[in-house]
Amino acid sequence: MPELPEVEFAARCLRRWARGRRILAAEWDPRARRIFRPGSPAAFARAVAGATVEEVGRLGKHLLIRLSRGGAPLGVLSHLGMTGKWLEVPGPDAASPRHSRVRLLLDGGTILHYQDPRLFGRLRVVPGARFEEMPEVAALGPDPLERGIDGDRLLAALARTRLPVKVKLLDQRLIPGVGNIHAAEACFRARVDPRRSSRSLGRAEVRRIKAAVLASFRMTLEAERGREITYVEEGGENPFLVYEREGQRCPRCRRGRIRRLVQAGRSTYFCPSCQG
Repeated sequence: MPELPEVEFAARCLRRWARGRRILAAEWDPRARRIFRPGSPAAFARAVAGATVEEVGRLGKHLLIRLSRGGAPLGVLSHLGMTGKWLEVPGPDAASPRHSRVRLLLDGGTILHYQDPRLFGRLRVVPGARFEEMPEVAALGPDPLERGIDGDRLLAALARTRLPVKVKLLDQRLIPGVGNIHAAEACFRARVDPRRSSRSLGRAEVRRIKAAVLASFRMTLEAERGREITYVEEGGENPFLVYEREGQRCPRCRRGRIRRLVQAGRSTYFCPSCQG
């Protein structure tokens, strides 16, 4: 499932492929109407046809695509859901990727495909590119790559809840972009038991979590190569320290073996010997 590093990788690719290019037309898979919720595919196609891609931003797990059409700003919010990704195909004669749901035909012959096997992603037109007025964007905290992580703010937020720390780290108001993988990885890197109450953490432990989140993001971004995201769930290489490594020997202490437990309906991986 895409988290901040994968979405940042997608943003960098889209900038390289599309910035300054004109969208000639948009086509869609009739089975993928839900991707355009609450709008419609036809309305999306009408809005973006003839627009030029000015910039591609990102906040947390959201891609903020800024267009201009007739001199007026226009936005597209893209969320990759669980299995979404953007792909570039060099010309109209090339085969479409499997599970291509939306196709943006650019000037020069390039086609951008939005691929999404499970259809949990989303594409939404944002009038005037006023992303800040969208509730799901307005609710997000400061982006950790763009603005860093405020340690005092993080400490205060954790001190207000008894939720397990790994569960609280999934709150996008806290550190947008952290998902199930990086919450578990950060707890491991920080040597914090993911089951601990958030309010029990001291300042030094919160400092370690802050550094661990950023280190996990950087490591994953550095591991992204090639022209598309390859998710671990798709059989891609697993660069993570504990995620999906149940039963393996701990890479740090070498004594314990990685355990899996379920928290808030999601799998958590940790070492019972050295996290605590």
